[in-house]
Amino acid sequence: MSAFEIILIVYGILLAIAALAVVYRMIIGPTILDRAISSDFLVTLVVMAMALYTARAEAAWAGPAMLGLTALAFIATVTFARFVAREEPGGAHLRPHPDEPSTTTGPLDAVHFSAAQEDPDSDGPVNRFEPGAASAAAYEHWPQAGGAGERLGAGAGQRAGADAARRGGSDVGQRRDRTEEGR
Repeated sequence: MSAFEIILIVYGILLAIAALAVVYRMIIGPTILDRAISSDFLVTLVVMAMALYTARAEAAWAGPAMLGLTALAFIATVTFARFVAREEPGGAHLRPHPDEPSTTTGPLDAVHFSAAQEDPDSDGPVNRFEPGAASAAAYEHWPQAGGAGERLGAGAGQRAGADAARRGGSDVGQRRDRTEEGR
């Protein structure tokens, strides 16, 4: 047995001990963050074990597999961090800042691949796919209370208002008033 093989065996034993400690932490907990970090660390240990195998067997297939596993671990960690960041300790959810767009879904309008303006009095959505063609009419069909219109934040509404101002005015406020009267 060469010195290189002895070093690989020692590293393999250290990885196995670390994997047992990580699995113990994953099962026992005590918090969900401990479990998430231990699952991420377990993937890291698997990648390290694959690197040891690659060093010994000179397997060319292990490199892309290790890159795929590390990408998976990164995406899982970021997803979990966003999931945990939206909760408060009592199980309640944090309320987002009013200017921050929400990540929840709301009612969706159909997309029409027509560059022509639809009838402004219709209830259908108005979508344009031309550069700079965003109009206030495109935003008027979103619900005002609890819908996607509130979740867009100030940026989209200001852009729509600026586009309408460049064209010489907007009837979004009038349409909004008509919508609220109908409720």
